[in-house]
Amino acid sequence: MKALAIVFLVLLVNVAHAQQPANDEVHGGVSTQTPAILCTDQSDNRIRLVDPFAKDADLWTYPASKAPPSEYIPTDAKRVEIDGEVFILAAYHGRVRLVRFRDSKLIKDYPSYSSCHSAELLPDGSIATVNSNHGMLRLHHSADDFVDTELPYAHGVTWDKKRECLWVLGDRLYRFRYRDRRLSLDQSFDLPTSPTGHDLFPLRTEPKLLVSNNDALYWFDIETEAFKPLSDLQWIKSASQHADGSIWVSDPQRTEIGTSWQSDSVIPVQPTGANQRHTIAGSKFYKARWWQDVNFSY
Repeated sequence: MKALAIVFLVLLVNVAHAQQPANDEVHGGVSTQTPAILCTDQSDNRIRLVDPFAKDADLWTYPASKAPPSEYIPTDAKRVEIDGEVFILAAYHGRVRLVRFRDSKLIKDYPSYSSCHSAELLPDGSIATVNSNHGMLRLHHSADDFVDTELPYAHGVTWDKKRECLWVLGDRLYRFRYRDRRLSLDQSFDLPTSPTGHDLFPLRTEPKLLVSNNDALYWFDIETEAFKPLSDLQWIKSASQHADGSIWVSDPQRTEIGTSWQSDSVIPVQPTGANQRHTIAGSKFYKARWWQDVNFSY
């Protein structure tokens, strides 16, 4: 009987492993293959990871749904990885925070400007923030050790691990080198139409950056150093790529739900003609992106 029980347990384990989908890496209980959306919901100042197909949409929130909301207004949230561990890097008006995903532990909490729009994690653990109204790129080594660099209209920032550089979006698209805990400007590129950069986020596999300004959405081909228009929608606050290759943005035309910079929906802009929409009922998010590995950066 004991031998039969052992055989039965082995069979159960094998069946359980067989039922796991291939290439379906799981971190903190939410697979990177899950078609979830990470958003900064300003209706109650929470970072939310939501399943757009589920009635009970929330997969994860920070602060937790039953906890008091944050006193700071969230503007951007990114899924980042450190040595295989998943964290959420969140920008707020006045703060930048690194939160461990699996237990929502606050790891880093640094003050920044009241116009902090986005943040990026650097390889040595330092954090870069962009602060729009102040026109400032801030490099945080700790809460009280930071360096400011003037950068007009500073709105977006992303690390490029292959080229070991930091891309920063403001009145132009800037490329900075980062060595010995210092940033140095390497090159900058004129934006199409107007110097009003807003969102900056990489494609999943191609060496291209999604770039929005007040006029349209483009991608920037890093190899050719050229912009290509993707959508003529104005005032796009965030953009990202779905696992199927389509490009989605926060719908900038949902002004009836709140202020002009808030939305409750994401929509596809590439390929054109796709009649889809995912709405997060009751939300007023500033930015929303697909939950994904960002191999471009980490």
